[in-house]
Order: sequence, then structure tokens, then C-alpha cells
Amino acid sequence: MLIILFSIFQGEPQFNTGLSSLSKNNELVFGEIYITGKTILSTKEIRKLLPATGTQFNYSILEKHINLILKFYSNRGFPFAVVKPLNFKSDSISVTFELQINPGNIYRIKNIIFSGNKSAKDEFLFRKLNLEIGNIFNEEKIDLSIKKLENLDYIDVDSFHLIKGEEEGIISILLFIKEGEIGNLTGGISYSEEGGWSGKFNALNKNLFGSGRSIKLGLFKEESKYQEENIEYFEPYIFSLPLSLKLNIQHTYIEDNSNKTSFSAGIFYPISDLSLSFSSGIENYSKMGERNVVYPFIDLQLLYNSNPIRLYYRNKWNRERGWILEVSSSVLIYNLNMFGEYFILSSNNEELMFFKPIRGYPGVISSEGLKLGIEFFVIFDKLIIYPLLEAYWIKDLWQYSYGLGIRVNKVSLEYAIPFSDSPINGRVYITFYGGS
Repeated sequence: MLIILFSIFQGEPQFNTGLSSLSKNNELVFGEIYITGKTILSTKEIRKLLPATGTQFNYSILEKHINLILKFYSNRGFPFAVVKPLNFKSDSISVTFELQINPGNIYRIKNIIFSGNKSAKDEFLFRKLNLEIGNIFNEEKIDLSIKKLENLDYIDVDSFHLIKGEEEGIISILLFIKEGEIGNLTGGISYSEEGGWSGKFNALNKNLFGSGRSIKLGLFKEESKYQEENIEYFEPYIFSLPLSLKLNIQHTYIEDNSNKTSFSAGIFYPISDLSLSFSSGIENYSKMGERNVVYPFIDLQLLYNSNPIRLYYRNKWNRERGWILEVSSSVLIYNLNMFGEYFILSSNNEELMFFKPIRGYPGVISSEGLKLGIEFFVIFDKLIIYPLLEAYWIKDLWQYSYGLGIRVNKVSLEYAIPFSDSPINGRVYITFYGGS
């Protein structure tokens, strides 16, 4: 007789060497498997999880199917079920044995305990989980809840453990949390003899006050030609729903051309790797030599972000000014980064100018265009070298640039060159990244 003990929360199953003689015969197949014990759950459903008669016999296949049975029980409130394969018998063709199942007690969730979180509050983390106190234990729901929690890119669940309560049938779930960067700063300056100076600054806090609130500040400026400021705020769980309130204020100034200020408010809804936001607001727009125009707008944004793919879509409808369309994508495959962007910033004949910075060139004011790029990263410990190539179609004009970037820790230095110009006429970019 051989007894093998399996439990999904008691470590990996180990096979007794008493069956070593069977492993030497690779011609054996699974024969009859007899289910015994107080199964409680449907024997018919359990049989569907067993290896089919005639399947080649080996320990790894047996282990895989027993783990399926353990998962079957754990998803139905029996996290401490035990499976014992007993009384192995073999002839020249097949192996028959008994599968004894002891489900144990059914358990309900008493409490969710978090450990290791420093900034994120327990209440906020609990609301991200798809679990309710008092419900029957379900391992599948726990796995889905952990995945949902880890959609917050600053949260990682290191492991979880089950703690039996003093009262039989009651269990607590202990989640060990690792927190990543909840905020970052990004800034940079660039210079070329032709285009002069430009600069950018972005600040982001993704977990303000430990409650999942986020705020983002941005500033971009190219000499006196162009300036853009942006403030974005998220308030999670409005009306106790998995919805965030999204507020945005933006100001854009283009020298001798236009001045625009907009305010919008709307909802943001994450669905796994997909995020959807719908906002409405008001813009105040003035063009050089013309009076101000105030009009409402609605803004729809869709983001799919799952490594290594990022897809972004935006459509903004402005009363009396048509619509704005932006579609962008990025794919990072190993050390190769490919990205693209398509944009039409005005659907009518009236120009609605925007600023599109191009590596190697001074900023370009445009209303429509296409951007394609590729970067190849060569990594030497903390040193990253990345050749880059970009192509742009801006208002019936193609522009190309190439260059080389070097990044050490959180600082990068790039030199990008307009394709038709001398390398001396390139543009220098210095960018820094910070996190906390």
C-alpha cells in the first residue's frame, strides 16, 4: 500500500518511491480509478477531472489531475481537501488504483488581513478585491481578486495564506503586499541651434493619501512659441461603485496663433487591462485677431495596457469645431520598442493647431499627421544604449530623424538628427526619471 498526501495549501505533492518500479515501464496506461471517501460534491463531476482510461501513465499526469480535483474542491469552499491515491495494482498493460477523497469542512471568509502595505490603506485595498466577508471560500475568486489588485501598477501580492479560526468552518485570508513606486517625476530639456530650448516636466502621485486617489501635473514649453499646462485628478469609488471621478484642466498657448483653456469632468472605469473614460466639459478658445468662443465638448478615451502592448484611442467632439481624433500604439518585444501615433486634430476646414514635438526637429505646429518609430535597447548592467529612428507625416510633408540615446539609471542623454541635415545640426535631449 502506498499513501500520497495532497493538499493545495500544504506544499507541493511528493510521490513515494514505492512506485518507482512502475515508472520504468513506459508502456503502462491508466486503467480503472475507483473514487472512495465522503466526496460530498458530485462524483460525476470529479470523474471528468480524471485522466482518461488508456492515457499513458506517469506521475506528473497523475499529479496534474489530482491538483485539478483539489482546485475543484477549493473553488467550492473546501480549501483543505485531501486526496490519497491508494492500492496501486498493475498488469502488463494498465495501472488501477483507488482515489480516496476527504473534503474536510466547508469554510467561510471571516476576515481579509493585509501585511506589508505602507502607503495603501487596508480599506482601499479591500475595495479592490472581489471578495465579501461571510461568503463561502472560493480560490478562483481569490486569484481573480489578486489579479485585479495587481492591476494597480504599484501593488504586487507576494503571497497569501489561510488562517483557520477558533470556530470550525471560519477562515481568514492573509495577503502579503509589496508596494512599488506610487509617484514619479519626469523632466527634460532639449536644445538645437535652429529650434532653441524646450523643456517638459511631469509629476504623478498614483496613491494620494493611501486611498487610490491620483493627481498628475504637466508642463511643456518651447521657448515663447508654445506652452501647455495640464492638471488631472482621479477620485476612486464614487457612489461606492468601481468608478473614478476624472477632473481635467488644460491650457494651451501658441504664439501669434491661439489660446485655449478647457475644463472637463467625467467618469473613469477600469476593466482588467482595459480602461474607459467619458467626460464632458467647456472650452474657451481664441484665435489671434478674433473674439473668444466658448463651447461645450464631450471626450471619449479608451486605453488597453497589457505588457508588452499599449493601445490608446481618443475622440473629442467640440460643438462648432468638429472633432479631434487620436490613436496611438506601442509594442515592446524584448529589447525592441515599436510605436506609432495617428492624429487628426480638426475635422472641419478651420485650423485647430496643436504642437507635436519631433526628435531632431524643433516643435511642429500641426493639425493632422502620422508618427512611427523604433528603438532598440542594448543593455549593459545599468547602462542602456538605444539607437532610434522616427518618421513623421505632418500635413503632406514627411520628416525623418535618427539618433542615439544613452541611459544610466534614471537619466538619459539623446542626440537626434534630422535625416537630411548634417549631424552637427542635431538636437540634444536630457531627460531624468524619479520615483518614490
